[in-house]
Amino acid sequence: MKKILIYQHGGSLNHGCEALARTVSQEVSRVFEAADISISSNSPQEDAEIENVKVFKSNGIKKKSLKYVFYHIDKRLFNIKWLQNVILADKACVDAAKESVCCIAIGGDNYCYSKGKMLWATDRMLKKKGNKMMLWGASVEPKELPGELSRHLKTFDIITARESITYDALVKNGLGDKAHLVSDPAFLLETEFLDLPENWKEGNMVGINISPLAFRYSNDKGAVSESAYRLIDYILYNTEMNIALIPHVRKKGNDDMTALLPVFERYKDTKRVVLIDDISLNCKQLKGYIARCRFFVGARTHSTIAAYSSGIPTMVLGYSVKARGIAKDLFGTEENFVVPVQTIENPQQVIDAVKYVFDNEDNIKKLYAEKLPEYIEKAKDSVNILKNLIGD
Repeated sequence: MKKILIYQHGGSLNHGCEALARTVSQEVSRVFEAADISISSNSPQEDAEIENVKVFKSNGIKKKSLKYVFYHIDKRLFNIKWLQNVILADKACVDAAKESVCCIAIGGDNYCYSKGKMLWATDRMLKKKGNKMMLWGASVEPKELPGELSRHLKTFDIITARESITYDALVKNGLGDKAHLVSDPAFLLETEFLDLPENWKEGNMVGINISPLAFRYSNDKGAVSESAYRLIDYILYNTEMNIALIPHVRKKGNDDMTALLPVFERYKDTKRVVLIDDISLNCKQLKGYIARCRFFVGARTHSTIAAYSSGIPTMVLGYSVKARGIAKDLFGTEENFVVPVQTIENPQQVIDAVKYVFDNEDNIKKLYAEKLPEYIEKAKDSVNILKNLIGD
């Protein structure tokens, strides 16, 4: 029986993290039927529905903890690796990795922000224990790679990149012997359909996801906020479609409801705007609502992946390389399919991009029919690469 550790999981109330944990563990179980899979989670109380795995609490760096204070002092003044390894490494994770044939870091965007430096000590200690190391389905900002980040990523035996912008940057920075281009594992996520709420127009809904991160990474928060309202006005006044506001992260301090609830309150009396407000829903059930939309506009990457993988014409309010890279690989271009929130100066930019998707609905669906089956299948490449690394 192969013992495999999956780590860097943030907890399932971030339904993008949940989708990654579910699909990565599902793929490992599919190929290694008798595998003993453990997942290190920041919030294991959120993960009861993830099947066929043992979930345990990570001992990583938490905000306002002594570890967190030391991390920031050391980063600014000392950068002493051996001391980082002693103090900052996730000991629960390192202990759980004993006798593991491989440690799999759930990639996502963990190395996008601040280069993922909070994770480095744990990566190094797992490698020091002699484990095979895999970074599964990652995105990395190309400008962050030169220097210390590319040196750190050599800790991994294998890196699978979920879009070509990251893959090309890895190759350019000397990691081509480790890097493989795949699709995000969440393209394999199952869909669960629930009863539809009142005012849902079957086959004629625009799903919208807005996140606090979209405001945080924008240069003009007012322009982003006004774009959401103006877009909804455009849809209500110029089409017969209704709108579904769909949160995809419900974590305290990063809850999409903080962005979506004011929107719903403004438009609820129209009886044409629906809010999916049930914190008990899992990522498969949220995908079920997204899959029954006619169009989708989303900020959270995995809300848009739920739409893409369901064949829904989609426009992304992007804030990092992952949105741009996935759109480029699917459509051959980012233009009209991604509006980076950093570039939004007036609402018309968003309306024009959404109008393009509306006007090209048939062409986008034809492209999906040609490209999606192969693209989704490519999400299975990661586990085959893992199999080559550790054997049957």
